[in-house]
Order: sequence, then structure tokens, then C-alpha cells
Amino acid sequence: MATATKTQATLIHLLARDRTGFRACDPQEVIRQMGAPTFLATCGGRWTAIRDDYGDTVGVLLFCGESRAVEIVLNFLDYYNVRRVRLVNRGELRGTVVNEYEAQDVDCFGLSEIVWNAGTWK
Repeated sequence: MATATKTQATLIHLLARDRTGFRACDPQEVIRQMGAPTFLATCGGRWTAIRDDYGDTVGVLLFCGESRAVEIVLNFLDYYNVRRVRLVNRGELRGTVVNEYEAQDVDCFGLSEIVWNAGTWK
């Protein structure tokens, strides 16, 4: 895991909201379930673990570009919530996080396809 840039660190800080309602998981297992090709194509190996208020790992944050990231968290139903977020760098919304893509209740078999869709945009 590489050192986060200033923009990525800002994104991590803004996404550190109330993390209750999520289940603890192993980040390496999340990466294995999405598959190495999807993981590397989405983030190029740049990622960090997402922790809840108690310090337990509840998911992973994959950095796709300078101001975008894919957030994958495990909910208590044993399904994943996946979303792509973007940190706005210009204009009136500067410094805010915009939700660009979201998928709820994704099982481990469909995780690879959903992460691929979230990590690619036009």
C-alpha cells in the first residue's frame, strides 16, 4: 500500500463518517473475492482499509485516479455496498464528495462485475 496523496488523504478524511451498521471483514478477502484483474484494473494496487468507530476493518477504499475512489463495505446481511465517489476540486462544490455510482446488497459472486462498473466511467 503506497502513501496517499493530499487529495486521497482529503477523500479518506471526508468519507470517515459514522461507520455503524457494517460488519468486520478481512480486506485481503475482499480483494480476493473481486479478483486480481479487477482489483489491478480498477485501482492499480492503490488502496486502504476502511475502519469503523471501534477500529475494526469493514471494507476497502480503492483509489481510481487522483480524486475518485471506489468504496466497498460489508453490511450485516453479509452483502457488499459498493459506491464510486469523487472529490470536487473546483467550483462552488469544492471540497465536497459526490456519489457517482452506487450498488447495494452485492454478493461475493457479483462483486467483481460491480467493482469493474464502478471503477470505469466515461
